[in-house]
Amino acid sequence: GGQIAMSISGRTSDGSTEKTSATAAGDSGVVQLDGSVWSAFLNAKNETAFQIGWLAVMVSKIDTARMGVLLQADPAAQAFVPVAVVPDPRRDLSHLKDVSEAAVTSGKPVARPTDGGHTLVAYPIALSPGIVRGVAILELAGQSKDTQKEALRELHWAAGWLASKGWEETAGTETSKLRRSGIAIDILALTGEHPKPAACAMAVVNEIHAKLGHDHVAIGMIVKRHTSPRIKLMAMSHAAWFKKRSSAAELLETAMEEAFDQNVPTASPPLPSTARAISVAHEDLIKGGGRISQVLSVPLADEHGPVGVLTVERRQAEPAFTDEQRFELEAVAGLLGPVLETKRRNHRWVAGRIVDTVIHALGVVLGPRRLSWKLLALAIAAFITAATLATGTFRVQADAVLRGDVQRAVTVPFAGFVAEAPFRAGERVEAGQEIARLDDADLRLELLRTRSEIDRLTVQSRNALANYERAQVAALEAQIEQARAQANLSQTQLDRTIIRAPVSGLIVQGDLSQRLGAPVQAGEVLFEIVPDDTYRAEVYVDERDLRYVTVGQEATLALSGRPSDPIPMTVTRVTPVAEPREGYNAFRVEADLTGAVPGDIRPGMEGRAKVIIDERKYAWIWTRRLVDWLRHTYWTWQP
Repeated sequence: GGQIAMSISGRTSDGSTEKTSATAAGDSGVVQLDGSVWSAFLNAKNETAFQIGWLAVMVSKIDTARMGVLLQADPAAQAFVPVAVVPDPRRDLSHLKDVSEAAVTSGKPVARPTDGGHTLVAYPIALSPGIVRGVAILELAGQSKDTQKEALRELHWAAGWLASKGWEETAGTETSKLRRSGIAIDILALTGEHPKPAACAMAVVNEIHAKLGHDHVAIGMIVKRHTSPRIKLMAMSHAAWFKKRSSAAELLETAMEEAFDQNVPTASPPLPSTARAISVAHEDLIKGGGRISQVLSVPLADEHGPVGVLTVERRQAEPAFTDEQRFELEAVAGLLGPVLETKRRNHRWVAGRIVDTVIHALGVVLGPRRLSWKLLALAIAAFITAATLATGTFRVQADAVLRGDVQRAVTVPFAGFVAEAPFRAGERVEAGQEIARLDDADLRLELLRTRSEIDRLTVQSRNALANYERAQVAALEAQIEQARAQANLSQTQLDRTIIRAPVSGLIVQGDLSQRLGAPVQAGEVLFEIVPDDTYRAEVYVDERDLRYVTVGQEATLALSGRPSDPIPMTVTRVTPVAEPREGYNAFRVEADLTGAVPGDIRPGMEGRAKVIIDERKYAWIWTRRLVDWLRHTYWTWQP
């Protein structure tokens, strides 16, 4: 679980191992195992002296111990290396490799006899279960079990010293990280108060100057990142304005570019951790920048790489920059870089964002990876080329409603009351079929009265004729003719109380079933009947497309109820009357159905019609509305 591969060289690092006090080691590095080892251990000045002192105490305390070795994990080398050898660091340690690897791998104490009659005891030192930080190895005289148990017991109790030392170092490291994180978060909190990147950078450099105590702080951000990147100075501490073309500013930008190009912290004079970084421009900044003695630059980066540089300067040569101060600046830069770059991008003009987007898209399409995007780009290019060169049928689409070609109205012949109405809208009737009846009681009484009047007048006329009263006979004959005319009128009205269908077809309007006994007026429309198989379509063409539609053009109609069976038709009339529709102004175009008319269609059905115009380029067909809108907008904005 996270073990580091074991690696022990045949030679020890006697030259690199720091010596303890003179009482514990001589000039040759051999530790003197006398009473002074406890003093050297307790008064160790550094970690190496502490480790040698601890190992010397262990060797002196265990009577059978002939040699002790302390191995410690080196993350950089991915191996365990010897950090202390007692008493003689010049001894060959290659024979300890197997036992040390066994202890590291198992995480448990290991004891193994040797061919020379000795015993090797290895005890892993772990800060937490599964994480071995080091291994203490003792070479014991003899191979007694009791001797091994005693050595392991002593190592077990003494390992707490090394573990506590490791925890102390870990605690110190974590404390430093926590302090640096607190500083970085406090500085980052200022960025939310300033939407503009320049103001944000100015607040940040002033806060860094106040919190970290540097004499001068500056931030530079990258411009033209994807073409010819260069650093542009954005803010300097306690300088609301600075001359961007001054020699001092140019020297500072050059030093920032030096750190940006290497993408590593760069310092002059160099720190031990930055010794490999080139710092020529930083040295030139010190020489030409006035009273500057120290310069340290840390790159700012986001998820795509470096975006700028944070540079701090000091006037005094002492105290020098430390790694802890570099870590502080790196913590601040790690949080500050993405925020400043985001603000800078959002604050640019639209043209800058478009350029970045285009360059990024070109990088994705022309780069070495992302095959799917390349295939998509090729497909889009092929589609655009085909749309530009290929032609297709240009059709004008519009809403349409199916109407009857001939529509007959059935009206009321005279004022009366509805007596019967067996039919309603949606039912089919035959020509001459009774579809409604008006109440005829009053008409029958009127006819009976008129006939009685004729009979009375006839009797009077005969009496007058018998008495040779010619004048009276003439008057009565005239009255008889008048009564007969009135009777004929009543009979005609009585016959017309039965309302019959004028043609065979479908009733599309009219329902008297709820008006039985209700009065109706003369001329009132009771029913509308459409003859069978005589339909036309009313197409509501948008006024923007009306210029393409002419009489005689072919068209197709797809009804909402029959979307899979389009009906052919021909444009017969373009009316000059506009009609407002939902969201647009339309003109009604009439078209006759030319194909076989399905038997299940009904007047009033709605659908979508397509009028065939001619052959046009696909690109023109798909973009004509947009081009027309642009032209109209351009004309509107013209003075």
